Amino acid sequence: MKKALLFIAIIALLVSCTKTTTPEAPFAKSKLEVTSGNLWHADIFSPELNEIIKIDVWTPDGYTSSKKYPVIYMHDGQNLFDANSTWNHQAWEIDSVLGSLIADKKVKPAIVVGIHSVDTTRIGDLMPERVVEMTPSGEVRDFIDLMCRGQYRADEYLAFIVNTLKPIIDDKFSTLTDRKSTSIMGSSMGGLISIYGVPEYTDTFGAAGGMSTHWSGTLDQNTDFSTAMKYYLMDNFPRNGDYLLYFDNGDCPYDSNYLPFYDDMNSLFNMLGYNEGDRLKTGIFHGHSHSEKSWSQRVNIPLQFILK
Repeated sequence: MKKALLFIAIIALLVSCTKTTTPEAPFAKSKLEVTSGNLWHADIFSPELNEIIKIDVWTPDGYTSSKKYPVIYMHDGQNLFDANSTWNHQAWEIDSVLGSLIADKKVKPAIVVGIHSVDTTRIGDLMPERVVEMTPSGEVRDFIDLMCRGQYRADEYLAFIVNTLKPIIDDKFSTLTDRKSTSIMGSSMGGLISIYGVPEYTDTFGAAGGMSTHWSGTLDQNTDFSTAMKYYLMDNFPRNGDYLLYFDNGDCPYDSNYLPFYDDMNSLFNMLGYNEGDRLKTGIFHGHSHSEKSWSQRVNIPLQFILK
């Protein structure tokens, strides 16, 4: 009997040793402060962009390799967690918001991958290339060319996420790798590239979230880019309703510039088979501006929708 108990104890010890909560290199514990979970950092070379990209990965409290977790890929990762480290001392507070949602059992525990933007190429990295190609020559197209400095790398950026980053994340962390467990999300231009990412990689992303989505392509209300975006989505966005889509707006600057496009985009996705409250969730938030502070106040809504 004693030998049997000893054998069971040894087996239990061996099993427990496999339940590591620490990812392998190249990830190391981040120096940023989080209020819940753990934050890991790595510098990963992107052959698609020919650039080293900084990556932060947040794992929830209780994270263990004996479970599998859905993953949300988020843009502008430098602004997601620690306000003390950001340029404007604001952050999405993802660790606090998502940590609370998980603790309250309102969402499934999930991993968040924050992809830092490259300052000098951010707009060109997040500006949907195929939509720009559909935008007619003129003032808007000239402005976009100027803002992107002639460098359009959105397709390469998405390819980096799908072909380089995701395999590393799936290898180093305990993830659910299927489409329905993989989401992409961001704000402003990050919202635009997230929604563009679904039709570009229908087998990879099952949900997209865009907060203060930059439908206009500029800071005015010219419709050249938004019309091209609508045509692109009509031709390419999946119609089978097997995806989740979130987008919203505040009504203060700069978000007020996007309000004229909100109803059009809502109608477009309704036409494509996405109905409010089912596979689609939208909203206009009074008093919210184009800022991390505003996004932190309502990011619980898309998180609950995506992780429901």
